[in-house]
Amino acid sequence: MAPSTASLTPGLTTFQKVLSTEPLDSSIAFLVSLLKRRQIKGSKRCAVATTLLLLRTVELTKQADSERLIQRVSEVGKKLINAAPHEPAVGNIVRRVLGIIRDEDEDDQAGTRTGDDGTPTSEAGSDSVASLEQPQSRGGMHPIANGLSARPDASASPSPQRGTSRPPLMSSHTGVPGGPRAVTSMFSIISHPTMRSSGVDSPTHRSGSGTPQMTASGILSNLRPEVIKGVKEIIDEINAADDEISAAALEQIHPQETIITYSSSLTVQRFLLKAASKRKFTVVHAESYPNNHLKTHALLTGTHDPTEDEDSLPNDSFSKPLTSAGISVIMIPDSAVFAVMSRATKVVLDAHAVLTDGSLVAASGSKAVIKAARFHRVPVLVVAPTYKLSPSYPYDPYKMIEYGDAGKVVPFQDSELRMGVETGVRNPLYDFVEAGDVDLFVTNQVPAVVSAGYLYRVVREQYHDEDLQL
Repeated sequence: MAPSTASLTPGLTTFQKVLSTEPLDSSIAFLVSLLKRRQIKGSKRCAVATTLLLLRTVELTKQADSERLIQRVSEVGKKLINAAPHEPAVGNIVRRVLGIIRDEDEDDQAGTRTGDDGTPTSEAGSDSVASLEQPQSRGGMHPIANGLSARPDASASPSPQRGTSRPPLMSSHTGVPGGPRAVTSMFSIISHPTMRSSGVDSPTHRSGSGTPQMTASGILSNLRPEVIKGVKEIIDEINAADDEISAAALEQIHPQETIITYSSSLTVQRFLLKAASKRKFTVVHAESYPNNHLKTHALLTGTHDPTEDEDSLPNDSFSKPLTSAGISVIMIPDSAVFAVMSRATKVVLDAHAVLTDGSLVAASGSKAVIKAARFHRVPVLVVAPTYKLSPSYPYDPYKMIEYGDAGKVVPFQDSELRMGVETGVRNPLYDFVEAGDVDLFVTNQVPAVVSAGYLYRVVREQYHDEDLQL
């Protein structure tokens, strides 16, 4: 029996439903298929989908110590990166989640280090873990049941060289009377949960082979909730990125300026609307033909309704036209950019991805706009949220370019024209812009506005060195 209603094309909303109802492996396979078929595209939507899937992965991972979580997140992340090689935001989110796991693991380790008085402390406060301390003297130790030496008596005088004192020998190997005494063996020291702070890799420290006391201790049980909290903060950061970027608009846009922008970007639109609250200026908007001109027209006229899109995000329902804020908007074809650039005072663009050396991947046609601005000595400003900052280097920039439907450039009906093209008709969706052509980058971090020479520092602060090469 046929369904009563026509099914919608799968997208982000469908993936969210599958993620909440289907097993984790099925959700991973579904998102991989959506990324391969380009049914979820765009940096923001790919970043949100990746974050939601990794959040679910952390929640359902068994034996969730740091090594197990890093291994599982890396496995899922590699599948998503291979499915969407032209979406650097996917790899950026995977690196961010791995960094959260490493940070929380370091915090747990720092919570078990020795305090000011030299005694080991634990922020988890588990009563099942006994305190561990280096022996100070042979006569000041008390035996405990698990073979670890307890704290010495208060009457025992502390030794100034605590780390060089030897543990007490076994009574069976000495002639000291008084019966057997418990000792501190090397195996007991290594297997103790509080020795995680020393970085010792013992069989009981590795994931999956620890004792039940280690798994049930506060150190391991507090890791997963903190990681989940950190991943949820990434989602909130993605949703609030545009508003945080627009907060720097009043410092960058001045009265009576002429701003040239390109393509349809909600981030740029919010940036200009924020400046229009206290500034009066003119916006010259190039239409970005043939891939984005329809969305550009709808965005400027206010007829664009993102809620009709199956891939819509809650924060994308903002479609206020620029003219409603008192901005004079002039739309021009892409061929007139060079002629109008001499009258412009600033260029504001959006980016698909920003690389660590200052180069960027932007919508097709952005390179021509930037080159025209460099010729006329017009400063170029690029807005880029942190999920678009990639630590990769452009060793082969042509691999970063994705190609779309060639029929938008030359329709298939014009067979004679297509046959006259020797190398074939190609429709690149993105342009690669070399480092040094952009003057300033605006992000949602502090400082918000950075130069191209300082951008590498902002990018490297987002990720751990161990996760740069996934």
